[in-house]
Parts: sequence; C-alpha cells; structure tokens
Amino acid sequence: MPTYGKENFKESNVNYLNKDFVSLRTSLMNYAKSYFPNTYRDFNETSPGMMLLEMNAYVGDVLSFYVDQQYREMLLPLAEERRNIITMANMFGYKVKPIVPSYVDLTFTSNIRSQTGDESKINYSNGGIFDAGVEVTSDSNSDLIFTTLEPIDFQITGSNDGDTIATLDGSGLASTYTLSRTVRAISANEKTITFQINAPEKFKKITIPDTDVIDIISCVDSNGNDWYEVDFLAQDKVPISTHYTDDINRDSAYSTETGGLTSTSAVPYSLRYIKTSKRFTRETNNNNTTSLVFGNGVLKNGQLIDEGFIDLEQIGIVIPGQTNDLNQSIDPLLGDEYSTLGEAPNQTTLTITYRVGGGINSNVPSGDVTTTPTITAQNGNTSATLTSVINNAPARGGKDEEDIEEIKEKTKAFFSTQNRAVTKEDYEARVLNLPSKYGNVAKVYVSANFEKRLDEELTNQVNAIHTNNNNIFSDLDLIQTVLETPNTEISQTEKLQAINGVIQPLQNYSNTINDLTSNMQEYITFAEYQLSPVEVTVLGYNIKKQLVGNPHAISLGTTDALPKTLKSNIKKYLENFNLLTDVVVILDGYIVNFGVFFDLIAEKYANKQQVKLNCIQKIREYFDINKMQFNQPIYLSQLEFELMGIEGVRSIGHVTLTQHEDYNGDGNLLTSPTYTYSYSPSGNGADLNGDGIIDGGFVDQSSSEGTAGYGYKYNFKNALSDDSTIILPPNIGTPTVFELKNPNINIQGRVR
Repeated sequence: MPTYGKENFKESNVNYLNKDFVSLRTSLMNYAKSYFPNTYRDFNETSPGMMLLEMNAYVGDVLSFYVDQQYREMLLPLAEERRNIITMANMFGYKVKPIVPSYVDLTFTSNIRSQTGDESKINYSNGGIFDAGVEVTSDSNSDLIFTTLEPIDFQITGSNDGDTIATLDGSGLASTYTLSRTVRAISANEKTITFQINAPEKFKKITIPDTDVIDIISCVDSNGNDWYEVDFLAQDKVPISTHYTDDINRDSAYSTETGGLTSTSAVPYSLRYIKTSKRFTRETNNNNTTSLVFGNGVLKNGQLIDEGFIDLEQIGIVIPGQTNDLNQSIDPLLGDEYSTLGEAPNQTTLTITYRVGGGINSNVPSGDVTTTPTITAQNGNTSATLTSVINNAPARGGKDEEDIEEIKEKTKAFFSTQNRAVTKEDYEARVLNLPSKYGNVAKVYVSANFEKRLDEELTNQVNAIHTNNNNIFSDLDLIQTVLETPNTEISQTEKLQAINGVIQPLQNYSNTINDLTSNMQEYITFAEYQLSPVEVTVLGYNIKKQLVGNPHAISLGTTDALPKTLKSNIKKYLENFNLLTDVVVILDGYIVNFGVFFDLIAEKYANKQQVKLNCIQKIREYFDINKMQFNQPIYLSQLEFELMGIEGVRSIGHVTLTQHEDYNGDGNLLTSPTYTYSYSPSGNGADLNGDGIIDGGFVDQSSSEGTAGYGYKYNFKNALSDDSTIILPPNIGTPTVFELKNPNINIQGRVR
C-alpha cells in the first residue's frame, strides 16, 4: 500500500463563509473544476450535472438560513418569534402579561351620623367597611367593569381622604356627615372556574380557557386549602395580609396592639410571611391564555411518599452524604434529598378565581365611572351604604398585549435589578414601593450610622426610664394611700380617678422598657456577629397629609411617632430582598416646620391683594410636601425667582423662613413674629458646622424644652449659606425634612 505524505495532499480551497445560494453555487462549480477537471466539464445551466449542483446549493442555503435563524432566536435582542421571546423572558424571571389593565382612583361617598351630644364630631364607628372587589360599571361601556383593589373603609381617615360635608338639621346642628374615600381600582371583572384533579402529576399544568387573564385572585381546593402564587416553584415563602378587623391584637387601624398606643397615621393591614408547599406559578401561553403550573411533591396521608429521616449529623448539609470532589457545585435550594418544588394537587377539585379585562379600550376619561353599586358593608352595618362614586381623573395605563419589543426591554430592565436590595437606592426604592395598605410611607432615607445612633438612643431611653421611674413610683405611692383611705373619707369615684390617672403613664413606661430591651438586643446582635448595619429612616403621612415621625416620641410619652405596625411591615417586606448579613433598623425621621414671611413691591397698576394671594399660592406650590426630601436644602434664590415671575411683582424686599423670630433682609428682628412653633424659643441648638460653636439646630430633648408633635427647633438664620441664598439642612446624622406644615396660617407677607 502506498504511503501518503504531506506532498500528496492539496490545500482545500473551500470557503466556509459562503452561505447563500449564489456563493454556494459558485463554490461548488469552482470545486468541481479544481478537483474533477477531467471528470466533469459541462457547466451549462441546462445540464443534469448543474441541476444536481444547484440543488445542493439550495439545500446548503436553506440549512445555513435555518442555523442562523435558530441562533438568532436564542438571543433576546435578535429573537423575533413571540414564543421564543416569552420563553427567554421567563428564563430571566420576567412574567409576560397577556394584557395590561388600566388603573383608576375611584372616590366613594357615604353618609355617617354625628356623635350624640357632640355634633361637631363624626361617629366613625357608624361607618361601613366595604371589602375589596367592589365592581363599578363604566357609563360609556356597560361591558367595562372596574374592581377595587382594597377595602373602602369609612371607619378610618387617611391622607387620601376627600372633603367632609355636614348636613344640618332644623336646629342648625350637624345630623350627618358625607365622607369620601378614594381607593385604587383596576379595569377587570372576576370569574371563577373549577378543575377536577385525579391522580397527582409532577408539575401539573392546567390552562384557563379565557384570554386576557390579568391575575389570579385565589386558588382553593375542595378541602378548603389555599394555594398561593409564587414567582418560581422553589419559593416557599408567601406574603399574607391581615386587615385590622381580622387581627385580634389590634383595636383599630391606628393601634398596634390591644390597649396600646395609637398613632395619627392609619395602617389598615399588617404583613407577615408563611412557608407553604401549596404553591403554583403562572405562565402566559402563545395564544394569550394563562396556565397554572404546580409542584412535584406528592402527598399521601399528609406525608411525602418514600420520605425518610436524614441523619442528625447531616442536618444543615446542603448535599447529604460526602463527596470527594471539592469543586463540585451545590444546589442552594436543596435542603435535603427529599425536598420538593411544591406540592402537586391530588384527588381534589380546584376552584380558581381570576380577573379578566384591561386593554387600551379600558382607558376612560374622568367622570365616566359614576354608577353607584349596591353592596353590604363588611362589618355587617346594614345602615352604611355607598351613596355615590366618581373617577375624578381618567383611567390610565391600559394596553393590549405586550409586543415583542416591549417584552425585550422590560426583560432587560427586570434582569438588571436582580430582585435584591444592596445599594442605598435599592432600599429606598423598595420601601417607597410598599403598598399603601401597609402604611403611608412619605419619605425614606437610608444610611449606615447604626452604632452611633444606638449608643445615643440607649442613653436617652435609660435617662427616660430613670425620670419616669420616679414619677411612676410617686403615682403608685399616691394610689396606695388612696386605697388605704377609709371610704368615709374618700369616694369610690375618687379612687377610680386616681387609678385611671396612672394607667397611661404605666403603659408608656412599659413601652419605653420594651423599646429599650429591643434596642439592647439589636446592639448585642450587632456587636457579637458584626453584621452590616442598614438604617432606614422613614416619615409617614397623617390624616391631613402632614408628615408623621418623632424619634423621641416614646421617651416623651407622645403618639406622633410612626406606627409600630408600619415599621414591622417595612422590616418584614425588606427581609425578602436584603442580604443575610444586613441588620435593618427602621427609624423615625426628624421634621423641621417653619413659616414664611415675605415683603415685596408691586407695580403701580397691580391689584396688591391679588398679587399677595398669587405669591402665597406660589409659595404653597414651591413647598409642596411631595417635593421635599430628606436632607434637601432650601434655595431661597430659586423661590425669589419664582415670585418675580408673578404678574404685578416689581421687586422683592426679602423672603424669610423662620420658626419663632422673623427677620428681614438686613437680619433685624421684626417687631412681631408671624409664626410661632410649639417649642420654647430658648432651646439649646446644635453644632451645625463641627467647629465647637452652638449655632442652631434641634432642641435638646433632655432639657424638657418645648412640646412634642410639631417639629424641632432650628435656627434658620444661622443655617443660611455665606451668600444668604441657601438654607442648609442639619448634619447628615439627623435625617431631616423641611415641612411647611400649615400654609394657610404660616405664610404671611406684605405687598407695598
């Protein structure tokens, strides 16, 4: 047999970049001419050989296109087929919506009686509570239904309340009040479907035949068990919302526990998480139907089939047993070899309640939803009814199914977030995203000042306990004396008055001790484990949409702090997103209230009274609480610029922000203050610049200066920048928001 060496082979002239028909045909012809010069020479287009050659070029062209197309369909930016894009979106964790509903704020009204004997007050206990799911029909389209997403509660008030109108009787007293409540609604109506499940199947998939399914409200089996929707089957924790009417530990939406302190800010729902095996995921199909996918665990008599007990020595080991491969990857979701991805339904009937609707046609104009529904109040109050409903703003956001470009862009945005709270911006965005039913979050500031802050707070609380301790024992000594006094010398009513007088101080004392104990436990945890501290400073809204928050409320025995239920909800909510080593502490922020005094000169032709009113309105808009953030300075020069833009204003003498003592542009005190805050004007200030000079700031709480509940003393004059154009906020360690609390009385001015 002959031996072939390198010299016996020719270099191939095959061009692997030729992929279209013409290039492949040309390459095949050149190949035949090079390697078969004496075998085939007929390259006429009508010859049988050219037919075979072109057929091969055609097959190559088709295969090349197919390979390229399949590769393109594997890349999200290049994919074109909807089913492939949906699959990749699911892979990145983004759930494609078959249709997008519109949202609208519906304002409901109800008539409530006044309090007997004091007609100036509203008897809120007479108000009704209407559960979520109230359906209201559009006036222009009877097929379009809007469903409320939260209860309509006339027993509480909040920052989104509307006007309160009194109806007077013949004697001029208020007999009833017309109250309004605004809640969010979605363009959808509810439907119910049942599925009979026989033998269990791994990853059982059931499909709802309706298209345009917005969401799944509930899934209940015939045994009364709830099945919960999760983002992925490995997720075993689900959120549970409890309305205050169903919470045995809460007397009202303003309370945190029975008999405890109340707050000026309502928190209708409390949040908790439960672990459950009864869970499913939701998928959108190519034809816009929706499927529910269940887990792979099969239960028998309440226990997993073939389940055994893992050895105690292996508890906590991710993979039971041993491995000799130190580089072997592990599954963080595998707790033991018998873990499942949820339970599969078995021999039961599933009842699924879901919403359908939405689309671009659901975007209706304002005033289009006015048909008042007839429903019964949740709390069984048959006298409480809804008297009217209206959408004062248009319904917005409704769209038809997401197109492929929308899916691509939203998938990329979703993936970039990673569903984690790591940065300062992550934490702030998450807290602000907390649904309002868990509490009204107004402002958020995130920092890492835990150890210093806790040192100061522990010191203040210990001092407060020492002070309250003496007062409590003095009160108890008085009660003991009263109880030992014979009935002939003191009445039973006097005894009861003495006892009632010490109940609230005792409750405040108990709350202070509980907070001190909690802070000490946090301090120990931080010191012992060296966990990463994350301080989340929060301010809420009260019923007038005024800021609520007071870091010293507990020590002062006041109720103007953030509700404990709100703090608990925020902390539990963040546990799903923050790192395991992060210690999250929820704190009250500081509020600095102020008044505004202005002096300006008007044009000769101008109506001075109208100019003054326009200036007051402009100042109100400038200090709108929605625009004010933590540690945000106030730019006086910008405010003056805004005032100069008002018709009729010729020049500005000065614009002054102050608390107690008003001053003009020259720094001279005015003869009479235009604004008085609740604290004593002699309170100690703070070292604003760190130069050892007390130059303004917060009242020293230990000096018993002032009255809690109306902001903190701040020296606005000393806080001015060198050019007198900016009012600087307090130092970074005291997160503060400037608030023009009562603009109707705290904006005063003079037009000359």
